[in-house]
Amino acid sequence: MSTEHELLPGLYLVSTPLGNLGDLSERAREVLSRASFVAGETSQSVLKWFQLLELGEKKPGLLSYRESSKDKDGAKILGLIGEGHSVALISDAGTPGISDPGWQLVAQAQDRGLSVWPVPGPCAAIGALSVSGFPSRYFWFEGFLPQSGRARKDALQRLDESAAPCVLYESPHRFLQTLQDLFSVRPDREIFVSREMTKKFEESWRGTLSRAVEEWPNKMIKGEFTLVLGPRQLEEETGQGVSQETIDLARELGIPTKSAARFLKHLFPQESKKELYRRLSE
Repeated sequence: MSTEHELLPGLYLVSTPLGNLGDLSERAREVLSRASFVAGETSQSVLKWFQLLELGEKKPGLLSYRESSKDKDGAKILGLIGEGHSVALISDAGTPGISDPGWQLVAQAQDRGLSVWPVPGPCAAIGALSVSGFPSRYFWFEGFLPQSGRARKDALQRLDESAAPCVLYESPHRFLQTLQDLFSVRPDREIFVSREMTKKFEESWRGTLSRAVEEWPNKMIKGEFTLVLGPRQLEEETGQGVSQETIDLARELGIPTKSAARFLKHLFPQESKKELYRRLSE
């Protein structure tokens, strides 16, 4: 193999644009052009980049890495890396390993002592969160909800119990049902909806789930959706999310006020420790 052309041996997780091709970084271009092989969920998704980058006869080898055949595909990829090749892994769009089987390949590579490098770039979850207008010091990433049954109910319960913003992915076929399910749990919670992010018909919407279930059935339901549930308690910085009964109980424990405030902050991380201290001191 040509050491001048190829990269160091290892697995490269290459982030690709969600829609706007201008979001492909220069480093991503370099890795996709110089890797020994490029692996994707479909051959079409890989060939698209070969054509856009005008690689011609110098293009890397093509590999597949699919959920349905991840064990077989992964074994081949890891074997090639072990032989001294570089493999760039891409998803259909965005960052590999986020809500797709790429994380398993990464874990297997690390277990074998093989090098793994990120090539950062577009990610729908981070993109939506950044423009949602919700606090983002910490957040919950759920990805795609289970489609039905107990697993779906448990996931909805987890989201409701999280006071932090929660990011979900959804297909157009299940989008309205997901809105309805979220509404049934906590109708007044705010939600930010991003449809077709960075694409020609990109659309953003923010409001309560009560409004969402009224308005979205009358809107265009096409493309990919990223949802961000707002904080469960919008008054998170006031300390009023902790009930007075809880404050009184903390006082009755007889521990120092400062320690009680720290303890309640641990139980209710969305609250202001300063405000908790004030309420405990009253």
